Amino acid sequence: MNDTTDGTAVPDPQLSAEERELGMDRDITRRDFLNAVALGSGAALLGSAAPGLRRALSHPGEPKEPWHPWTGYGGVGDYARSNGNTWEVVNAGHGIRDGLYERAIASATPTGETYDLVIVGGGFAGVIAAYTFLKDTNRQRPCLLLENHPLIGGEAKRNEFLVRGQRLIGPQGSNETGVVTAGWLGDMWRDLGLPTEFEFGKLPPGRRPMDFPIDNYRYLLWADHSDNYGYFFDTPQPHWVSNPWGHNLEGTPWPEDVRRDLLRWRDEPTEPFQGDETSLTKWLDTMTYAQYLTNVRKLRPEVARFVDPILASGAGLGADVLSAVVAYNYDFPGFRGLSKERTLRRPGVPDRRLANAKDVISFPGGNDGIMRFVVKAINPDVIEGSTSFGDVHNGRIHFEMMDRPNTPCRMRAGATVVRVLNDPEKKNEPATITYIKDGKLFSVRARTVIWAAASWTAKYAVQHLPEDYRTAMESFPRAPILVVNVALDNWRALYQLGYTCCSWQSGFGCEGNIRAPMYVGDYRPPLDPDQPTLFTLYVPLNQYGLSLVDQGKVARQKMFATSYREYETQIRQQLVKLFGSAGFDPKRDIAGIVLNRWGHAIATVGPGFFYGRDGKPAPSDVLRRPLGNLTFGHSELSGSQSWTRAAVEGKRAAEAMTTLL
Repeated sequence: MNDTTDGTAVPDPQLSAEERELGMDRDITRRDFLNAVALGSGAALLGSAAPGLRRALSHPGEPKEPWHPWTGYGGVGDYARSNGNTWEVVNAGHGIRDGLYERAIASATPTGETYDLVIVGGGFAGVIAAYTFLKDTNRQRPCLLLENHPLIGGEAKRNEFLVRGQRLIGPQGSNETGVVTAGWLGDMWRDLGLPTEFEFGKLPPGRRPMDFPIDNYRYLLWADHSDNYGYFFDTPQPHWVSNPWGHNLEGTPWPEDVRRDLLRWRDEPTEPFQGDETSLTKWLDTMTYAQYLTNVRKLRPEVARFVDPILASGAGLGADVLSAVVAYNYDFPGFRGLSKERTLRRPGVPDRRLANAKDVISFPGGNDGIMRFVVKAINPDVIEGSTSFGDVHNGRIHFEMMDRPNTPCRMRAGATVVRVLNDPEKKNEPATITYIKDGKLFSVRARTVIWAAASWTAKYAVQHLPEDYRTAMESFPRAPILVVNVALDNWRALYQLGYTCCSWQSGFGCEGNIRAPMYVGDYRPPLDPDQPTLFTLYVPLNQYGLSLVDQGKVARQKMFATSYREYETQIRQQLVKLFGSAGFDPKRDIAGIVLNRWGHAIATVGPGFFYGRDGKPAPSDVLRRPLGNLTFGHSELSGSQSWTRAAVEGKRAAEAMTTLL
């Protein structure tokens, strides 16, 4: 919708009648940039031209658009220019792949800086490496953290909305944790001052009681006791089934033999494996999860197809290509009774994850609630306020303090590293790190380097890689994922249907939910159907039938080639399909949509990853060996990514480099 001088709105001629019916002429996500660029702009990211980056290199210092139409609306607040892989971030990354910097690197401007440690990558592995390094050196050795996004945090960032004066916070990616109490991670949790008790919003008196998840996707597997979980089916006619697992799949349209095998998958124990835990996981690593389900458990292939989008939502791809160890590590069904050493949850036990329990939680912005505490510990001035939970979570980010001189660890955001030049045989000779920032190339020197970013860029940027390291890096194919936060003006339609979390079989995505908000300081959004809330979707992009490597490539191409406008249309259509019968009106009820595209979100690992193939060492074991004064530390090395695994890799890398100083 375009505004006239008197404040009234006139129809946008670029919108179709259907788009206007869906409310795309009124939504705040359209108004500011719809006319800025032609449709289909995402397709430019698929070629090697990287046009946005070429222009930045040839015209440094030009003013930037507030946001690019392909990236779309980014919400409000400090994170509004850093929602997922933005247009600028994707272009810069593809510039590395396409060799765009090769000729210009020699003319990069030296900053004159030399650091004891430079960390490449500002996700959990990078910030925990910095945190560890500062502790181990008593904050006496200079450190620099380089991050390609406009904000430190990697995938552990938030989206923020302002709807009818109410601030709403949702996750961009990294999500779900428990209160960590044991080991050095427990010590870090306590040292950072992270809370151990939480308060969640409740429905006001007079409202019909409902169960609310306090996380974003565990209900996909474990919601088996609450009628506030619904499954939507298109066939034989559109209908909802409440609590399908709790009612033994009654009312679902699946054939009787498929329902029987799905219930076996969830409930039936198997014979114990004859061997220790290592032997068990080695055996599981010889097959995909689909092969385990069909060949070992003798379940129908439809079970694996049902699992595919659920597994992909957290692990990047489906059961047809991922190692069975991945599903085992995620506590997927089908393994109960297999291990003598692990106790897996027995289906049928009331699900604590839908109650206000502490074992699995989501902070309002996902694991950004943890990330901000680590950043605050590294550089207290970056986040406004004290070290209290409320201040760290809600405080404004002081961007100007991130890269301040004489800070123990400087944080340089918006800096994409394009070259690391070091001689593995000369540990005492500083490495040279070249990066692009604001369209210009710069270089710094470092006595030690940690590559805490993914291998898909390391294999292009890090020079003098031995062949076994390069081969190992090829063992980490990446899969994309799309995380969508939809700000709702109200959720009366869901209340009418009686659902707080739901799944579906066809259309856009496969699941979504609203959550009981965690109250943090003055962040206390109401939990009432007449008040605003967020509906969050983790959208899997697996491509069944293709190889492990090709699935990631094809999915990434499709995601990058889809414009914001196309995604917005699909999202609105899907919500109407799901909730239209209960009075949902996209014009009235949708207040904003933010897309978080993560093109290389998750390292996807097939059989043989964890223990090696053909008698060769596992790729993770290769990359964990320091390469002179450089080492690699990223969650992908663990095979199953999470913030805790990233922390383990970051700490290991920091300790290895500290010994060289």
